[in-house]
Amino acid sequence: MEYRIAAASRGVAWFQGGVRMLDRNPRGLLAVVLVLALINQIPGFFLGRAPTVGVGLMIAFNLLGPALLGGVFCAIDDAVRGRPVGLVHLFEALRRPGARAQLLVLGAVMLLVWALLGYAAWRILGMDNLRTLQDMVGQEVKPDDPRVQELMLPLLKMFGLAAAVLFVLLVALFFAVPRVLFDGRGALPALGESLAACAANVLPLLVYALVAVGVLLVAAVGLGIVAAFLHLLGSVGAFLQDLLMIGLAMIWTLISTSANYLAWREVFGHSDSAPSQPPPQAGVVL
Repeated sequence: MEYRIAAASRGVAWFQGGVRMLDRNPRGLLAVVLVLALINQIPGFFLGRAPTVGVGLMIAFNLLGPALLGGVFCAIDDAVRGRPVGLVHLFEALRRPGARAQLLVLGAVMLLVWALLGYAAWRILGMDNLRTLQDMVGQEVKPDDPRVQELMLPLLKMFGLAAAVLFVLLVALFFAVPRVLFDGRGALPALGESLAACAANVLPLLVYALVAVGVLLVAAVGLGIVAAFLHLLGSVGAFLQDLLMIGLAMIWTLISTSANYLAWREVFGHSDSAPSQPPPQAGVVL
């Protein structure tokens, strides 16, 4: 395995490149991430109406998550190379026999991590604390209830463990999806390579994370102001707020995945082959 160590300033360049990716094919790329955003809404729709179906869909979508994200990578790659981008790009990774099985393995790893975190939550919190937590969500207990005070310490332990595990998972997946999809690597070796490459490039990735978090905080403040005005419109405002959230999720998915793509090209030695100018055509191909 060979990878490059990028300068710390490249973290800013990756984020800027992710933003500029819209110049390459805005309609095509946004159409792809729109379909992904709508698909991600499906489990939540069923959770309140048919919980068993909703949970099943959540499991299925987590299993397919890396493959669907791989479709966004495929769309970005074709946009960079000046090729047409269509809605079918979202399922492109699932149509590649060599990559499909390995991306599903990545999804299975994600599911395993979630299952282990669920088991850890049960062990750390215990059934009594889990019932208290459920009552808190249902607003059936007050914050000054003694049970809530007893819950705080184990809950903090659980949050700390979950944050550490999910951070490692995120780092392991950062380069793993493009490595499997474009470099033909197996899922498990790709996870290890991603961990090693991220550790070697901790400075540019830290800069990238700080820029991304800063942008998210600004966006959150702006969204809070807009949401306060939309709240005055009642149900219409709630609908418009949902549309706004979907739109922001689309844009963020495209920016973050594009930055991820550019980081993979540079760290694993593919940056020289990418065209420097946007393609002359931009549109949606069905």
